[in-house]
Amino acid sequence: MNLAPILSATKPHNLEWRPTMPLTSPEAQKILGPAFLTSLRAADLDASQRAVIDEGWIRDDGAILLAAYRDSYFGNRSAFTDIGDYEWAANGRGVPDLGLETQGPERVHTLMRRGCAFAWAALHAVRASMPESQVMARISAAPVLMDPDTFTGYVGFVTCRSDDATGPSSTDGQSGIQIVLWSHECAKPLPD
Repeated sequence: MNLAPILSATKPHNLEWRPTMPLTSPEAQKILGPAFLTSLRAADLDASQRAVIDEGWIRDDGAILLAAYRDSYFGNRSAFTDIGDYEWAANGRGVPDLGLETQGPERVHTLMRRGCAFAWAALHAVRASMPESQVMARISAAPVLMDPDTFTGYVGFVTCRSDDATGPSSTDGQSGIQIVLWSHECAKPLPD
């Protein structure tokens, strides 16, 4: 499936369509394995992530935001002419990694578990509170610029809008460790 339309920084929110399964880049498939998403559990969430989910989702000037992230976002809303760009900026954070002392594939696996569990739980929450809204999460892991042996994780959320019925159809040729989930895929809560 081609992730370029949604993984680029350019207007990923202009999509409205319902894929039948999460999108996983080849690198993520190689490191995480085929049953990765089905192995996620509520216990994979960090306490700080649970607190964000507990605060819920809100609407703010047309944007759908995690309330805790909006409250801790210090950017200027008026600097964004596009709602989706504002959502990406306000709804994106690093995956908590304090206390992680592992490196390499084990660290990537842990970061992606935390990131994907958080994304799943947050998407489940938005589906429950705003079922009419289609929200997408992008979860990724990448090396730190100054230390390529150390990886960091990132999760961002954006709503999908417009009449564009086309969308990603292949992850072939995409680089990086990335998974994309949609709120309609997260109808059930994570198991304990």
